[in-house]
Amino acid sequence: MTTQLDNQISAMPGLLTIQQYEHNITENSREVANYWYLGLTLLLEGREEEAQITWMAPFLEFADQESEEWLQELTGILLNTAQQQEANSNYQIAWVIRQHIKEFIPDDINNLLKIIELNIELKIHDLEKNINELIETISQCTETTIFDEKILVQVMEKLGLFLADPVNIPPFIDKLVEVFIPYLLNSESIIKLLVDKADAYHYFFYQQMSVYFAKIALRLSPNNLNCMRKIISPLQRLGRDYTKESIYWSNKYLELSQEPIDKIIGTQFLIEAFLTSCESWEKSVQAYQEHKLLLSNLVISQIGSESVVQILAVGAFLLYMEDNPRENRLIRNRIAALCQEMIAEKLPEYISDYQQRFLLPCPSLSERPLRIGYLSECFRTHSVGFLAWWLLKYHDREQFDIRLYSLGDISEDPQQQAYKNEFGDSFYQGQLPIATVADKINEDKIDILVDLDSLTSYGNCAILALKPAPIQVTWLGYDATGFPGVDYFIADNYVLPESAQDYYTEKIWRLPQNYIGIDGFIVGTPTINRESLDIPDDGIIYFSSQTGVKRNPHNIRLQMQIIKQVPNSYFLLKSHRSNHQDLQDFINPIAEAEGVDLNCLRFLPSAATDMEHRANLAIADIVLDTYPYNGATTTLETLWMGIPIVTRVGEQFAARNSYTMMMNVGVTEGIAWSDEEYVEWGVKLGKDEKLRQEVVWKLKKSRQTSPLWNGKKFAREMENAYQQMWQIYLDSKK
Repeated sequence: MTTQLDNQISAMPGLLTIQQYEHNITENSREVANYWYLGLTLLLEGREEEAQITWMAPFLEFADQESEEWLQELTGILLNTAQQQEANSNYQIAWVIRQHIKEFIPDDINNLLKIIELNIELKIHDLEKNINELIETISQCTETTIFDEKILVQVMEKLGLFLADPVNIPPFIDKLVEVFIPYLLNSESIIKLLVDKADAYHYFFYQQMSVYFAKIALRLSPNNLNCMRKIISPLQRLGRDYTKESIYWSNKYLELSQEPIDKIIGTQFLIEAFLTSCESWEKSVQAYQEHKLLLSNLVISQIGSESVVQILAVGAFLLYMEDNPRENRLIRNRIAALCQEMIAEKLPEYISDYQQRFLLPCPSLSERPLRIGYLSECFRTHSVGFLAWWLLKYHDREQFDIRLYSLGDISEDPQQQAYKNEFGDSFYQGQLPIATVADKINEDKIDILVDLDSLTSYGNCAILALKPAPIQVTWLGYDATGFPGVDYFIADNYVLPESAQDYYTEKIWRLPQNYIGIDGFIVGTPTINRESLDIPDDGIIYFSSQTGVKRNPHNIRLQMQIIKQVPNSYFLLKSHRSNHQDLQDFINPIAEAEGVDLNCLRFLPSAATDMEHRANLAIADIVLDTYPYNGATTTLETLWMGIPIVTRVGEQFAARNSYTMMMNVGVTEGIAWSDEEYVEWGVKLGKDEKLRQEVVWKLKKSRQTSPLWNGKKFAREMENAYQQMWQIYLDSKK
C-alpha cells in the first residue's frame, strides 16, 4: 500500500475528482486510502469541515485495530502534501495542512516548528502565540523529544530575518532557544550548523544575523571562545552603539582566555572597541600595552602552535597607537614569519604544488602577456575598491592579462558590479576555504599576485603565506604584511623614508613619483551650510573627518590649541563608525582643558554617501589631519576639493600618506615635522587668508598637472614596475 500511496502523492494535486473518490468509497468502503485522499481533495478546495468529517469516518465506522496505522498513513499523506506545497511556495495551503497535522499529532515538534516558519512567511500575527505553544509542548514532554535540528536552525534563521534587530533577541525567542537547550547542549552538529550560519552571514556582510546565530551557538556551548569571536567581530563591523556591546564581550573573552594567542586576539578586540567608540583612551592605552607585550613575548618564545595562524593579520593597531616602525615592524615581521611557518607545516602539499610550477620554464616578456592577479576583499564601495579602480581600468590588456580574485561578498554593490562588467570572466568571486582561492590563482598561472588589503584581511594574508604566485606584491592596504613570501611593497620616495628598508622584509619598490594615482572624485550636493550650523560668514572653519580609531588625546589637544589661537574659528568633527555623541563626549573634556569655548565645536553625523561627504567638505577652510595615522582617501578628497590641509609627518607609512600626496600636488604649506610646526601651520593658515588662497590656487591647478590626478600615467608606471620585477625574476633563474 505504501508504494501505491507514494505514487498517488507524486501525482498531486488533483489526483481524482471528489465524485470519483466518493464512487470508490461506495464500491469498497474498507479501502481507507480513498477517505484520506477524498478529505485532502476537499481540504484543497477549501472545504475543511467536510475534510475533517471524511478523515474521521473510518475511525468511527470501523474502529479496527489498524487505527494507529491508519493515522500514520493519513498524517504521512498530509505531511508529504504540505512539503510539496512548501516547495512550490504555496505557503497558505501548507499552513492549513499543517494545522490539521497538529490536530492529529499535537506534540510533533517538527510540525510545530514548520508552522512557526510558515507564520513568518505569511506574516501571521500570532507568531508569539505559536512559539509559546511550542515551548509549552516541549516543557510538558515526559519522554525524550525528537526533532530535526536542521528544521530548528531554519526556523531560527527565519525568525532572525523577521526581526528588526536580531542582535537584541526578544524574550520569547530567547525562551524558545532555552527550551531546546537540554536537548542540544554540546551537540557538535547543531553548534557547527549555527557557527556556519554565523560565518556565512558575516561573509555576506549581514552582521546582525551573524551575531544572532553566534549568540545562539554560545547558549549551547557556554564559554566557547570561538563563538564569542563570532559575536565580537561583526559587532565591531556594525560600529556605533554595537561597538559598546563588543566591549562587554571582549572583556568576557579575555577573562576566559588562557592561551597567549587568545589573549592577543582579546586585547585587539578591546583596542578596536575602545578606540572606535571613543570610550576610554586610558583603557585603550592599557589594552595596547598588554597587546604589544603579548606580541613581543610571542615572537621571543616562537610558540610553534597551530593556533598562531589565528593572528595572521594582527598588527594594525601598532600603527594607530604609536609611530614606531623600527620596533613595531620587527614584531609584525616575526609574527608573519611564524604564521607562514605554521601554514607550511599545516598545508605542505599546497605549497609544494605551487613551488613545482615555479621550477618550470618561465615565459619572457615577449612570449605572452604578463598575468597579473589582484587579490582583495574590497572590490566594492570601499576606499581600496575605489583607489584600485583607476589602475585596473587603465591597464593595457594586450600586454597584461588581468585577473581579479575577490574574497568579498557577492552583492549588488555598484562598484562591485562595475568591476564585474569591466572584467567579466576574469573577475573571480572567491569562496572559502582559502586554499581553494590559492589553487585557482595557481591554476591560472598568475605571474605576479598583488595584494590590496594587507593587514585588513585574514584571507589575503593566508593566501600570501601559501605563495601561489612566483612574485607577490603588496599595494594599498594598511602597510606591508611582513610575510617572507611577499617580494615587494609598493611605495614612493616620500611615503617611506630612505632608512625604511632596514625594517621591512619586503623589497621596497619605489615608484618614480607617487604610489597612487586616480582621475579624481565625483562630488554630490552639500547637505550642510554655515547657516544650518550657526556659523557666521566670516568664521574660519576647521574640519576633521576620520574614524574613531585614528583619534587620540594628544593630537586633539594640538588641534584645540590651533582653534584657541585663531579668532572667530570653528571646528567641525565627525567620525565614521562612531556615534557622534560619543565623539562629542570624548572631545569636549579635552577642549575645555585647553580653554576652548565649546560653542566653537560642531559634531556632525556621517554623510549618507561618499559624494555627499565630499560636497560637505567644501564648507571647510582648513582640514586638520590625524597622527600617527594620517588620512589617506580622506586626504585625497580634501586635496581634490581644493582645501588646505595640515598634517604631521612621521616615520611609518601610515604617518606619511598625506605628506606624499601633498608633495605630489606641489603644496608644502601645512606639512609639519613636529607638534610645534603642526600648531604653527594650523594657526598660520587660519589667520592668513592670502596664504589660504595661494594654496587653494595650487590645488586647483594641480588637477591638470599633478601625477596624483592621472590614473592612466600611474597605470603605465605600475606596469613598468611589473615588467622590471618579472625580468629580475627571470634573471634570478638563470
